[in-house]
Amino acid sequence: MPYASTNCKKIVIAGVSGSGKTTIGLELAHLLDAEFVDADDFHSPEAIAKMAAGQPLEDEDRVEWLSALGRSLAARDRSTVLACSALKKSYRDRLRELCDGLTFVLLTAETERLRERIEERARGGHFMPSSLLDSQLETLEQGDDMIVIVNVGPPEEVAARVLSGI
Repeated sequence: MPYASTNCKKIVIAGVSGSGKTTIGLELAHLLDAEFVDADDFHSPEAIAKMAAGQPLEDEDRVEWLSALGRSLAARDRSTVLACSALKKSYRDRLRELCDGLTFVLLTAETERLRERIEERARGGHFMPSSLLDSQLETLEQGDDMIVIVNVGPPEEVAARVLSGI
């Protein structure tokens, strides 16, 4: 049964690779009867190739990606859940410049669990190698502009904690 009581129209599920952004984002979108968008679908072929080669993206690599994401969120008329790393405050600020009223939720987990999840996805053909996890953890800027949720337990329970946090 969808939760209609949330005041949030646009929610960004943030975190490093393997934190569960897509899994929890899909569950949350289901609970809210909202649209789900995956930021990975907005990466350029060059950015995907760079990450697949084990090279972390630089801020310059993310400029157009963040702009496209922000414009896409702003153009959507219905409630939306976006799965997006949003690792730096400046990235979150850029999204906020383009789309008002965003709520950011940071998913966290133990490093070894993150690595296991990334390696499992890589076996299924995902482009992100586990070798980039350390650089993502170093880049991550947690701040008071995010609600932090530990991603432990079944997706339904984690999504319920996200809803409680918002």
